[in-house]
Amino acid sequence: MSPRRLLLIVNPQARHGETGKLVPVIEKLLARAEHDTALTTHVGHATEIAAAAEGYDVVVAVGGDGTVHEVLNGLMRRPPDDRPALGVIPTGSGNDTRRTLGIPDDVTDASLALISGVTRRFDIGVCNGIYFNNSFAAGLDARVTAKAVEYKATTRRSGLWLYLTALLHVLFNELYPHHVRVSWDGAEPVAHDLLIIAATIGPTYGGGFKIAPDAVPDDGLLEVCRIDPLSLPQALMRLPFAIAGAHTGMRPVHMARHRSLTIDSDEPMPAQIDGEVLIDRRFEVEILPAGVECVVPR
Repeated sequence: MSPRRLLLIVNPQARHGETGKLVPVIEKLLARAEHDTALTTHVGHATEIAAAAEGYDVVVAVGGDGTVHEVLNGLMRRPPDDRPALGVIPTGSGNDTRRTLGIPDDVTDASLALISGVTRRFDIGVCNGIYFNNSFAAGLDARVTAKAVEYKATTRRSGLWLYLTALLHVLFNELYPHHVRVSWDGAEPVAHDLLIIAATIGPTYGGGFKIAPDAVPDDGLLEVCRIDPLSLPQALMRLPFAIAGAHTGMRPVHMARHRSLTIDSDEPMPAQIDGEVLIDRRFEVEILPAGVECVVPR
C-alpha cells in the first residue's frame, strides 16, 4: 500500500476541551506518516479547511460527531475526482459515526488504523442541501438534541448519559406530537401524527441510543424509525427498550427502509442532522449510495 498523505482537522474543544490535550499524543502516533495538522477556531471552520484540502489522500476529523459532520460537508464541496477519503479519530462526546464506520473508540487504535486500514465506501444522506454521515431526525429528538447541547456546557456530561438526561427533561416538559405530511420515495404525501421520525445510515445516535439497530451503512437505503404519539407513562415504559434497540416490534413504532422522504409541516418543526439543530417547515431527505470513501480498520 502506498503511503497516505493525511490532513488532520482537530477540534480542540471537543469533549470539553480534552481533545486539545490529545494533539501531542496523536502527533506522536502518526509521526511516521506524512501529515499536516489544522486546529479549528470557530463553528464551520472544519468545513472551510476540508473544502480547501487539495493534495491530500485522507482528511481526518479529530473530534466528535459535529467535527465529522463539518469535515464531510467540506469534502463534498470538492470535485468528485479530487476528493480525499474521510478518516475519523473519535475524541468527542457521542462518537456515533465511529460506530457506523466500525472505527475503534480507542484513540491509539483509531490513529494506527489510518495507516494500516483500508478504504471502503459508505452511504451518506442529504437534507435540504446539508450532508449527513449518520442521522437525521425530526420532532422530539431535535428538542432532546438542543437540550443536550445546553447540558453539555452546563454539566460537562457526555455520551449516552448526556442524551438520557436531556431526553428525560424533554419527556417531562416538552412531550407533544407533530402533525406532518410525509412523502415516501416520491409518492403522494401521507398525513401522520408522530412523536419522532428518524432516518439513519448507522444504527445509533445520541451517544449509543439504538434507534435503528438493523441499519446497514452501505446498503443504499435509509433506515427509518417513526414513533406514534405517546403519553408520558407509555414513553417511560418503552425508554429502556429503545435504548437497547428492542423497541422495533412495538405497536407505536414503525420501521421501514426508503431512498428518500419529504416531511411537510404547517408549523416550524425542529430537526437534527448529525446532532446539529435546524428548524424548518419542510425537510427533503435522501440517501446518496456509496457517497463517501472512508478509511476503516482491516
